[in-house]
Amino acid sequence: MRRAFSMIELVVSIVVIGISFMSVPLIMTETTRSVETSIQQEAVMAGLTQMVNIMSYKWDEQETNESLNGGYAKVLDTFSLSELECSNYPEGRRRKGHFVGKDRRKCYNTTRTATSIADLGSDGGDMDDIDDIIGNKELLSGVAGGLLDYKKDYTAGINVVYVSDAISDTDFTPSSIKGSIHISPAAIPTNIKMVETTITSQDGNSIVLRTFAANVGEIKYYSKSVQ
Repeated sequence: MRRAFSMIELVVSIVVIGISFMSVPLIMTETTRSVETSIQQEAVMAGLTQMVNIMSYKWDEQETNESLNGGYAKVLDTFSLSELECSNYPEGRRRKGHFVGKDRRKCYNTTRTATSIADLGSDGGDMDDIDDIIGNKELLSGVAGGLLDYKKDYTAGINVVYVSDAISDTDFTPSSIKGSIHISPAAIPTNIKMVETTITSQDGNSIVLRTFAANVGEIKYYSKSVQ
């Protein structure tokens, strides 16, 4: 008995092969998209890592000397908004709304102003506050750099600026406060600094991430000790 393909079987085989070849470009496209998405996610994570590191520093150079005013970083004077200024009270210098008591957030005993806009940036290479890193361009090495931390090489460009701390025309007087976060640089020192990180890949694509740090000082946390 002779064995052979029938015409119908041949036609079906051709159709199946044709469908398979048509699917290849779609598979390749989806694979490319998946790789691009993965690289974008990696760039975002690289930027977030940088920002977390930066936010671990003090808010300003003027609050890094913890020997002043009993230790701990205090609220600085910026004179941007009267509602946020430090004022003299019988129990010490503080803002309106500050809790009164030992180791609570408070201002310095005497006026201590935040760093001027002109002086933002590295000061002696001490890297003890968030604006010291202005202008740094750090290479986050990938395979091209000889390391396997990232799929590609990225450059992290970092900038820190004051942004407006005014939230509305009436600011902090109403019982219900509404406002928006500003991203344009302020003309004077304020109580909010914006950290902007630009992650640039080898092919020139960039992702910009922003976070904000406020002039709120520190408090001391109490803990139990085990004897």
